[in-house]
Order: sequence, then structure tokens, then C-alpha cells
Amino acid sequence: MTDTQFDLKRAFLQRQKAMSAELEIPLEFTTHPTAIGDASEANWVRMLKSFLPGRYEAGPIFALDAKGARSEQIDLAIYDRQYSPLWFEAGGNRYVPVESVYAALEVKQEINAKNLEYAAKKIESVRKLHRTSAPIVDIYGIQKGPEPADRPIVGGIVALRVKWKKGVASASGRQNIRKHTDARHLDLGLALNDVAFDNVPTSTRSELLTPGLTFSEPGVQLISFAMRLFRRLQATGTALAVDLNVYEESLKSITVSNYADIDQN
Repeated sequence: MTDTQFDLKRAFLQRQKAMSAELEIPLEFTTHPTAIGDASEANWVRMLKSFLPGRYEAGPIFALDAKGARSEQIDLAIYDRQYSPLWFEAGGNRYVPVESVYAALEVKQEINAKNLEYAAKKIESVRKLHRTSAPIVDIYGIQKGPEPADRPIVGGIVALRVKWKKGVASASGRQNIRKHTDARHLDLGLALNDVAFDNVPTSTRSELLTPGLTFSEPGVQLISFAMRLFRRLQATGTALAVDLNVYEESLKSITVSNYADIDQN
């Protein structure tokens, strides 16, 4: 190799090794399931933050909408940190407007039928929330905000292991991934001791994505998952702009005396 060449394959493997260090699980352990320890939600958050551009925030949240509805708690959400001023925190929990949510991921120790079902329900609780879309101001003036349907929320699951002996790509794995459709559709997944999957719905409107269920090659599952996730974020573009007028409507009906437990001083 000359001084002007760059070994991209080596660089990808080194990046994967660094990401596995963020999870505190050396990838060489993944071939021995009993040797894999536990990876906490915080570890998964730290790993993704080490890979994703700074415009994205990641962590556990509840998503909410302008009508006062709330999702179930999401283990690992990726959401906008630049254009969303409406972050509420209470009791250590963060509440984020659903317009700002890019992805909702469930963290489990194992991928199996039950956990895929559970993840699908969690994702549905985010997708069914009402999303507004305000006009966007750019250098060309005021542009109409995109339709929420054109900004689908990515849903998936990350885990250490897979239950099925033949892996995520087995007939059982494929069947249990594909059975979840519409608002419960599972876009992405990773079993650290096996492979990652990418499940693009047939209804996709993005030219950057090809419909179908595909799997990563063994040995590159972690970096493959991260790259497929980033591709989904690229296809989404910028999060919806929160329509502050709709959210501010709730202020008109507030009777402060009904919230005497909140110190107004």
C-alpha cells in the first residue's frame, strides 16, 4: 500500500472495535454467548453517540404530542437537538415533542419473538402520536413544512443475543420480523452475537432506500447496524419543525391556581 492509499476495510473494523469498547463488550466474546455480559441502556447510548453526528441527541425519553398524549418510555431514542426547544424533564424523565423524534429503539438482552412484539408495541406508541409540521425559514424565505408521512419514525431493537439457533436470518427470525407491519413495523435490529437486519417497508418513498429485508455479514454486525441506522437518518433529513402555535394553545386554558403544588415564585 502506498502513502496515498487508505485501507477502508481495516478502518471500518477498527471503528467497530472502538464502538464495541463503548459497549464494554469485546466483539471476540460474541462467539461465546455465555461469556457476554450485560450491556446497559447507557452503554448503548454512549456507543451510538460516539458514531452519530453531533446534531443528534440520544437517550431514553417519553414522546409527547400537542394534544397531551404520551408514548410509552423509549429505551433509546434519537431526536433533534437543534430545533426543538420544548424539552420537559420531571423526575429524571425527559419528554420530547414527537415531531423531533427520528428513531425509537428498544434495548433487550435477547432477540426473540416476545421481545420483537414488545419492541413493535413501544414503537407504535410513538408513531401513533399526532405530529405537527410548521413552516421552515431558510435563506430562500418561508417554506411549507413537509408532511409527517414523509418523515417516518424509524423503529428497531438492539440486543446482545438471538434466541434462534440459526440466528436472526433464520426462517423463524424472518417470520417474526415481517409479521409486524404498519405502525408496528420494525426497521432495524441487531443481535451483537449474530447479525444486524435492515427491513425497508415496501411503502417507502425514499430514493435512498431499497425495499426488502436484508442482513449484515457476520463479523461486521455492529458497524453495519450503525451505518444502516445513519442511512435511515439521512433518508429522513431534518426533523419536522414543531408548530409552536398548536402547542401554545394549551397555555390559553391554564388556570394557575389548579397547580398550587408548583411554586410560582
